[in-house]
Amino acid sequence: MEASSVNKSKWMIILFMAGAVLLGILAYMGMSTTSKEHVAKIHQVIQSKGGEVQQIEVVPKDKSPFEQSGKGNTIYKITYLKNGKTLTAWYRSDNYSSIMKEKEEWILPE
Repeated sequence: MEASSVNKSKWMIILFMAGAVLLGILAYMGMSTTSKEHVAKIHQVIQSKGGEVQQIEVVPKDKSPFEQSGKGNTIYKITYLKNGKTLTAWYRSDNYSSIMKEKEEWILPE
């Protein structure tokens, strides 16, 4: 093997690794943006119902009232105040990241 082909191999590995790192950064930024959109939507929906968000938690499917959820969903447990009462709402979001998902859904107390 001559020096130039070894050099090319090193550059190919470096370029591949740089591309992988770049894709990882872009995926992280996309997930972060989606999460911020979900939090903003949660605040908007709860405020439209006359409530004030106190806490937002991401929970697994088995800790929620949703029977179905996929990899492309995030389930949020929302604790909020309304008329002096503490209430709990549930939101199953669509992350746009997988074909294995259920439709977006809210469960709000009456």
